Amino acid sequence: MLLVFCNFTTKLITEFFTDFLLSTSTTMKKIFKICFVFSFLYPAILFAQKSDWVDDSIYFYQKKIEKAISAQEFQAIINYNKIIENEASKTLNSKAYDYFYAEAKRVAYKEQPEILARLNQAIGNLEYYRSNLDAAKAHFNKALILYSEADMGRSAAGMAMNLAILMEKRGEFDSAILNYKKTLPIFEQLQDTSTLSRVLENLALAHKQNGNYDSAIFYMGQVDSVLQLITAPDSERWITVYYNKGFIYQSMSVFDKSLDFIQQGIILSEKLENDRLLRSGYVNMIDLYHRLEDTTNIRKYIKLNRDFAEKADDKSSMAGADISLGILLLDQSNLDSALYYAENGLSLAREANSEDVVRRAYILLGNISYRRKDFKGAINNFEIVINQYPSSRRKSMSGIYHNLGSAYMELGNFQKSTDYLSKSLELALELNVWDRLVETYESLSTNSKKQGDYKQALVYYELYKQYEDSIFNETKSQQIAEVQTQYETEKKDQSIAALEQDKEIQTLQTSRQQSQIYLSLAGLLLVLIIAFIFYYRSRVKQKANKALSIKNTEIEEQNKEKEMLLKEIHHRVKNNLQIISSLLSMQTRTLSDSKTIDAMKESQSRVKTMALIHEKLYQYDNLARINMNEYMRQLSDFLSQTYKSEKDIVVVIESEEVTLDIDTAVPLGLITNELLSNALKYAFADMEQGQINIKLIKDISGAYVLTISDTGKGLAADMNIEKSKSLGLKLVRTLTRQINGNLSISSHPGATFSIAFSENELAA
Repeated sequence: MLLVFCNFTTKLITEFFTDFLLSTSTTMKKIFKICFVFSFLYPAILFAQKSDWVDDSIYFYQKKIEKAISAQEFQAIINYNKIIENEASKTLNSKAYDYFYAEAKRVAYKEQPEILARLNQAIGNLEYYRSNLDAAKAHFNKALILYSEADMGRSAAGMAMNLAILMEKRGEFDSAILNYKKTLPIFEQLQDTSTLSRVLENLALAHKQNGNYDSAIFYMGQVDSVLQLITAPDSERWITVYYNKGFIYQSMSVFDKSLDFIQQGIILSEKLENDRLLRSGYVNMIDLYHRLEDTTNIRKYIKLNRDFAEKADDKSSMAGADISLGILLLDQSNLDSALYYAENGLSLAREANSEDVVRRAYILLGNISYRRKDFKGAINNFEIVINQYPSSRRKSMSGIYHNLGSAYMELGNFQKSTDYLSKSLELALELNVWDRLVETYESLSTNSKKQGDYKQALVYYELYKQYEDSIFNETKSQQIAEVQTQYETEKKDQSIAALEQDKEIQTLQTSRQQSQIYLSLAGLLLVLIIAFIFYYRSRVKQKANKALSIKNTEIEEQNKEKEMLLKEIHHRVKNNLQIISSLLSMQTRTLSDSKTIDAMKESQSRVKTMALIHEKLYQYDNLARINMNEYMRQLSDFLSQTYKSEKDIVVVIESEEVTLDIDTAVPLGLITNELLSNALKYAFADMEQGQINIKLIKDISGAYVLTISDTGKGLAADMNIEKSKSLGLKLVRTLTRQINGNLSISSHPGATFSIAFSENELAA
């Protein structure tokens, strides 16, 4: 096709010069035509060769390599392979991959570890370019071993760096840290301080990604120490250091320091007129203000970033800015504007051929469709992401899977919803992303509930609550205002200090004048002595009062700390009991024997009964006593759900506002659990409806009475609770003795259990 075009063009131009050619001889005509045609064809031929370099040239270099092997010119072989790798990286032609894999197996290189190392490095690079990370990792590892065998320390360190970067991309931060650490002694020995500083910086960021913030700060301090030896204070190298420090402190929610470092980077970027790094600073500010939910500043920096990108005609960055603005508008529920910027960003990203930005655009479009309740549109956009633009960042993929699962659940496709939510859960558990675990367990619980699987829904709901209770959020928004007003505050402090100094000088001058007067008036000496004595006593009293105030403050703080620690203990005990309850629930699902299942359920309800006590203790300010009315209601709700049946059984609680200490509340709760469970399971065996009454009152004498009765079939006439072999009734007898209570039982016709006890009469 290219040759046809060239021939056609040549013909037209040749005819254009017909008049000129008519004035020359026939021989000259032919020569001119040949030269003229060649002048047009030659660039086209070169272009064709360049665009298909691997297909046309790899065989040429293979012949050269064969000759070099025969002549044992190994450096020439290395150079030829480097040329092939550079050209192959532009098109990722499959022939280049076949060539390198074949070369790595060549017997002639068996005793040449350097050549084999470079071949494996080339394969690793090319596999990395086409996102085959497993293959890239395997060949980088081979190259690392071979470089070490060849005693090529710098190259071995380079491979360790490649492996570390690859591990970070896969989210395997522990492995990345190990590989970075392997390079440190090599670059220290080579005294390559520039590369050493970059390794330390990468180590800091890897530790940050792993949640080890102390280590991240430590290694950034090491970066400072190294750079101060070799880098000028106004070098652009410091800009990325400032930005990365801001990034780490932002992850720690220390927003004032994060803002300070990012601003230092922006100021230095402006000073050096480095637009690229200045735009990076704007992006960092956008991320920071997103965390602070400061929409005004988010818009400000998005606009600044887009203006720079538009000035540089950088369509990829323009697209990124539009998508960032779309995300902000989506958060503000401005769906029409969000859709406009998402579509505009997608169009610009496609023009720039920026796959990562295209991916972000489709994710935003999917979220907008979901918010519009266009679940089919949301699914279409999310599936484009996972099929056409998958990411190696597994945390990101966990979010996409969760969104897909939620959309399919809304459409009633529960099987696909479960599949995608399970994938999201698997990645979240692997990466220990607690916020994703919370929302995924909640979605799985809702999904099971919609399918009528209430038992599984309860399991997921308990896991959701367990992780939700364990997440603690810190609020730092006020620190930004403190940093922004720091300069004004320092100026005010200086002014106050100056005024205080003037005041002290004036006081000293006045005191000196008074001393002279007192010395002149000897008659007033006695008065001064008495005044001094009173003054001294007053000062002593003030100091004593101050010391007492400080001591009281310390005692108050210690009490608060003890109270906080006690709440945390109750919280952790409750969490541990909930975990035991969940484990019992999961174990129950694997059993088939009905008696064993009932026994496991009873054990689970007893554990839950104790967990509720500790939950009440950390939720309220009073850490010593339990509100039994509220506790009884929550316990009855839990047991009614656990032993839910088709029968119409109502639990009525008639309890005064009674509060008990934990030593009394725990056994009393377990007694209630046993009696209420027995009533729910056995009292209404032959009845379709019934009522259970729970009553806790305090009589005039100060004693308490707990009564649990039902309208069921009642107890057997020959029943003797003292001789009963039932574990539940044995527990009731034992726990009643523990609180020094008196148990009485009657049946008319339903069963009634009444326990009278006093709070301060517990048995040992």
